[in-house]
Amino acid sequence: DAAVAMAPAHRRHDALDITLAHCVRIKSLLSTSDGKDKVLSLMQYACMTVSGGADGDALRAQKSLASARKPFRVFKPVEAMMPVMAKAPTGSSADVSAQYAKALGMCAYFGFDHIVWLTQAGVQKNAKVGDVAQKLSYWGWFAGSAAALFLDTNELNVLLDTMKEKGFGKLPNDEDEDDNDVVVDDEDEARREAEKEELRQRARKVFVGLITNSAQSLLALALLEKISMSKRKVGMLGVFLSAVNIATLLPPLDLSKPKTKTA
Repeated sequence: DAAVAMAPAHRRHDALDITLAHCVRIKSLLSTSDGKDKVLSLMQYACMTVSGGADGDALRAQKSLASARKPFRVFKPVEAMMPVMAKAPTGSSADVSAQYAKALGMCAYFGFDHIVWLTQAGVQKNAKVGDVAQKLSYWGWFAGSAAALFLDTNELNVLLDTMKEKGFGKLPNDEDEDDNDVVVDDEDEARREAEKEELRQRARKVFVGLITNSAQSLLALALLEKISMSKRKVGMLGVFLSAVNIATLLPPLDLSKPKTKTA
């Protein structure tokens, strides 16, 4: 207590501001259905990691958390189809096919998962229908994620070509001799910096997509038992994927102090 009292006031205020800023980020995350779903997903796969598939409290908690996620995904099938329904996909035939495959796959993933939910709730009485719906849901997740992975790979190639065309990937020693004679004014420099920042933002989004869609494809195959992976490893993969999704959904940290109103 004495050390805290002796600490400069501005340090204590800075620590409080940072803590409050992080609380605002968490509040913003949990104010959306996606945010709630991803946090519960993290908890669900953490319980799977602990249980390792063995009966016990952790496994029961895992099943309970999996059921708790369902209400937050009610409108997900429609949301998955909106990109291709609102605007027809453009690009090469392969890109167009992949965009439709992504939308249909994710729609099937959420749609068949609703049948699983109805089965677990006792509304749908046929257990075999629930089992088939669970498998179709996972296959839809795999198809949608694989299609998204294909699109992200193509987008990465486009970004690399764009960076090469604009000369953003050159090292200082690789510049042409003629470039040394070119005078770049402040306006051109600002424009190039803005283009670089835009490409950086697109590249970050693509890299996150490559990571999440690769992990989702692998996780779907593991849940379908098409690849040999223990329940504990499946849980760890799910924890990693959920953590990445949460980090993506979190708003940026805002440390700006709110302006006080003056009379």
